[in-house]
Amino acid sequence: MTTQTVRAADGTTAEVQLRRRHDDPSAPVLICMPAMGTRAAVYTPLADALLRAGFQVVVGELRGQGTSSVRVRRGVRYGYHEIVTYDYPALFRAVEAAFPEAPRYLLGHSLGGQLGALYLSREPHMAAGAILVGAPSCHYRGWPFPRNLGMLAGFHLAAAVASVLGHFPGRRVGVLGNDSAQIIHDMATQVRTGRYRVPSSDVDFEALLATMPLPVLAVTIEGDNMAPPGGVRGLCDKLRSAEVTHWDLVLDAGAHRSRHYGWIRDNASLVDRVRTFVAS
Repeated sequence: MTTQTVRAADGTTAEVQLRRRHDDPSAPVLICMPAMGTRAAVYTPLADALLRAGFQVVVGELRGQGTSSVRVRRGVRYGYHEIVTYDYPALFRAVEAAFPEAPRYLLGHSLGGQLGALYLSREPHMAAGAILVGAPSCHYRGWPFPRNLGMLAGFHLAAAVASVLGHFPGRRVGVLGNDSAQIIHDMATQVRTGRYRVPSSDVDFEALLATMPLPVLAVTIEGDNMAPPGGVRGLCDKLRSAEVTHWDLVLDAGAHRSRHYGWIRDNASLVDRVRTFVAS
């Protein structure tokens, strides 16, 4: 494994992990993007398994997490707009330069998958396909009653807390991780409306998502309360021009207590399914 500094157009940097196959530089490269509040290093077991399965792998970093040069604190504002407009393009172009012979696939987890879909709706030529793992539309209607009402109330409470504090102290309250107030506000808007309306951007992401032509593997994790089937379908229903394949991932009984993250280590069946998807 090597690391590379990726610099976005606004000067933000992150150290990303690169795993190459020197025996086959044309092997597909999977660009793994983490869930909200999750460092890239958490995905090391998955990246190692994908490398053993014949892929090349890049593990990116969401702004404000891990090796990102942006530190979450009061007054530091960034949201969907900055990540989709600056960070994803810089990463995908760096991967294109580093792996010039390899087809590129997004492997996005949760928020990393949602924002990856927004990015690829603008630049679909930058990838050959997308694997979205536990990546739901956060619209509250995608959750069963009464959890949907808890989603609606919880995110708006989180947005209020973030407004008062100037950031969201997720680690202190035990949910979502530390993040920018704007990220929380962007997510709360999507929870309420079901639409990706991104402040500071005049891009109509709903229209672009409807025309994104890429093949997509949408993975629903059995028992995942953070990305239930209705939420995953809610995002995929926006991809009206994509060839979407749905697959339910069943984890071993002894898997990590969090189904949303347990697949990162209990990854054998996912790796096999990704191999089949890419080969097809």
